[in-house]
Amino acid sequence: MASILVLSDTHFGLNSSTLTDHKQVDCLIWEVWRYGKGCTEVVLLGDIFDLWRASPERALRDSRYLFERLSDLDVKISYVVGNHDHHLAVMSQEMDFLERVARGDIYSVYTPNLNWNQTLDGLNVDMYYPIYKANCFQRNYLFTHGHHLKGVQAFSMQVVEQLRKFSGEEISPADLEMMMAYAYEGMYRSSYIGEMVDFEQKLWKVSCIVNKMNNGILRKYAPVERQYAAILEFLRDQRVGKVDCFVYGDTHKAGIYRRDGGPLAVNSGCFTSERRNGNNEELPDTYIVIDDDCVTVRQLGRQEPLFAHDYNYIK
Repeated sequence: MASILVLSDTHFGLNSSTLTDHKQVDCLIWEVWRYGKGCTEVVLLGDIFDLWRASPERALRDSRYLFERLSDLDVKISYVVGNHDHHLAVMSQEMDFLERVARGDIYSVYTPNLNWNQTLDGLNVDMYYPIYKANCFQRNYLFTHGHHLKGVQAFSMQVVEQLRKFSGEEISPADLEMMMAYAYEGMYRSSYIGEMVDFEQKLWKVSCIVNKMNNGILRKYAPVERQYAAILEFLRDQRVGKVDCFVYGDTHKAGIYRRDGGPLAVNSGCFTSERRNGNNEELPDTYIVIDDDCVTVRQLGRQEPLFAHDYNYIK
């Protein structure tokens, strides 16, 4: 029997990343074989490296042991780029641009979905951005990091977004992606400057508070349920066809939710001990196991799953 392991938000490069501990990695690999029923693919669901707050060199060093153990599994590795490791997608675009320049192709190209192969510290990886769609166990899965669900959070880009709206222009997915790239690359470039990292962290916390107020901080919904409307909108914008299961990360809040007639939505949580704004909904060391019977969210070291959904309930 086969299964897919999904890991998200390890944030290698930060002291709060829990998978820098070799014992934690060994425990994870052991649980994969115990609960995974024969893992055939590992999906790394973004923010594996934290290139906003740590240098790429440190982030890669911290990930080395996990990558060695994943290489030992000898399974397919798929990596869907997130926002904190967004520079990996930019690097792919720049390499494509240089190849076009060499051919004399000088026309602007926008590719909505990127897919390329890359070797990361000896680990062969199929890279995707912003989505990876796969048909497994006779069902359609869509994997994405999830940062697109929140829209543009950088203040300068929110101003541009509002100006566009006042002028009557619609914000297209291409516009959103360009705005995000503008903000994310600035944070990547400042990752070597400690003072800038601290300053941007403070701005980010303020924007998170504003977003909570806008979204209604007193709404008593589970984390995935709160984002379900945004998930459906994202699927419509991406025009990906039928999706049975939407798998994402980003929020650090693991959970499962499904509304009648809609896709199953599953959040993988995170592998970081950092709780943003002291949020008690964030549980560390959570991951997803997908097989032909069910989708399960587990916490490392815990025998019983946190959440589980049997496929028999997916119509």
